[in-house]
Amino acid sequence: MSDRALSILVHGLAGAGKTTFGATGPKPILILDVEKAARFIKGRKVKWNPLADAPPVADGSWDICTVSVDSFDKALKAYEYLKSGRHPFKTVVVDSISELQSKAVEKIKGRQQLQTQDWGKLLSAMSFFCRDLRDLTDDENIIEAVIITAMSRDYDGIIKPYLQGQIASQVPYWMDITGYLYVTQAPDPATGEIKDTRNLLIGNHPNYEAKSRVPGLPTVIGDPDVSRMLNEIFGEDVAQQSFADPTHVAPVEQPVPVASGMPEKPSI
Repeated sequence: MSDRALSILVHGLAGAGKTTFGATGPKPILILDVEKAARFIKGRKVKWNPLADAPPVADGSWDICTVSVDSFDKALKAYEYLKSGRHPFKTVVVDSISELQSKAVEKIKGRQQLQTQDWGKLLSAMSFFCRDLRDLTDDENIIEAVIITAMSRDYDGIIKPYLQGQIASQVPYWMDITGYLYVTQAPDPATGEIKDTRNLLIGNHPNYEAKSRVPGLPTVIGDPDVSRMLNEIFGEDVAQQSFADPTHVAPVEQPVPVASGMPEKPSI
């Protein structure tokens, strides 16, 4: 069993690039697509319905497998396959946990408002699911990255992952890294054109929920890439270089870039 694995909770505003960040993990990638955003991810994709079929075979024709999560039961069934080890995936992405919680609410109460006794059921369902996913990185499994995305919300001046109930304060502490993803704009030195740069804050900040128990990574990572982060922490994965194309010669691995700035204090 290898120690090469990370669990990451990443939150940010709409359009910050959370889904794109998840797709930078080691391949093959499984995306539990609750927000229906995976269709915008570039790459060779295949669809899977875990309620009807076994996971697709990694035959070299695809890199990203998407599950359109229209019920909490479908996410649970996908987890059963992940736990069993009968799958080819190295990265698992839940996009997003904020939307998946809504599916859990529907399973418990339909479209009706939760009553006091229902909140305990919701907490249990989401707690077990999030911790079980995280624990896949400890099992004798091939999974190297578990990435959970979440929307961000202002809680009394602090931007945190958006979840309802007590689970909101628990999930960030279960993961190896909790990061806030944000976009900065700056002119391109060569062309002068204004370009977006994505940054991932993983160090403590008074206005943003972020933390890391992983040594060796900068407080703010510019152009964040999960595979590159794994390589920085554990060393380069030679096997991953040739997953999609055995004839491909991988470029020289660059270190995790350090971003030049920090997110500004939120004005909302």
